[in-house]
Amino acid sequence: MSLLTNLAENSLDEGYAEAAARRVEEQRGPWRPGWLLALGLLGVGLLLATSAAQVRERAPAAAVARAALTKEVQRRTAATDRLEADLDRLRASVAKARQDALALTASGSQLATQIDQLEGATGAAPVVGPGVVVHLEDAPTDQAPGADVNPRTSDTTPQGRVTDRDLQTIVNELWAAGAEAIAVNGERLTTLSAIRSAGEAVLVDFRPISPPYDVIAIGDARRVQSAFAEGFGGSYLQVLKGYGISYSIETKKSVRLPASGGITVRYATVPGKTEVRP
Repeated sequence: MSLLTNLAENSLDEGYAEAAARRVEEQRGPWRPGWLLALGLLGVGLLLATSAAQVRERAPAAAVARAALTKEVQRRTAATDRLEADLDRLRASVAKARQDALALTASGSQLATQIDQLEGATGAAPVVGPGVVVHLEDAPTDQAPGADVNPRTSDTTPQGRVTDRDLQTIVNELWAAGAEAIAVNGERLTTLSAIRSAGEAVLVDFRPISPPYDVIAIGDARRVQSAFAEGFGGSYLQVLKGYGISYSIETKKSVRLPASGGITVRYATVPGKTEVRP
């Protein structure tokens, strides 16, 4: 009877009881999983706080560097503008001397006329005539769509900003509508011109231009405007309007486009002689 009573009162073996007690003590110890998690979160918090402090410390230095770069860009842009003005004066002087020399003979006068036509067509000389002006402005900040993937550029540029691809499309449609000469914000386009982007800046022949954008095309103003508005160019402007970009199209009786600063003579030939390369 005493054996049966002992089994009823103490059903758990003493070894199992000791193991269970040790397990309970271990769980109550100082290195429980909860403490480990707390220490890990504390370490992550300290790391984030340190990173934030470093960013705040570097912000003034970054602002100073950005201001210095902006000032340098403005200085070099002004220097380039002065050089282009000097180039225009020298071109005018050379053109006058050439006209005076060619005007001495009848064949020279015909050659001078031909040269003037070719220079106007290639962008080597300024041109004046009736034209069409397509004016584009970025969407206001409070109306511009977000910076999600822009379907016009396949990247994350703000959708309410005029991009290099937008200007490329407008220029190509003006050429197709019959334009004879085109300039974007005063930068004359030639067959070798490129409209590209560098970060958020738009470049025309590696010259940065800023909004708003004026795309000026010389030609039969009414015909160019009609063909452009009724073609893909007009439809594309409607698409840009959906992104908050404003535009206008107007004709002018007379506009002047400057000569391109990027024209370089690659080779030349003299009748009856071999080709001459610089």
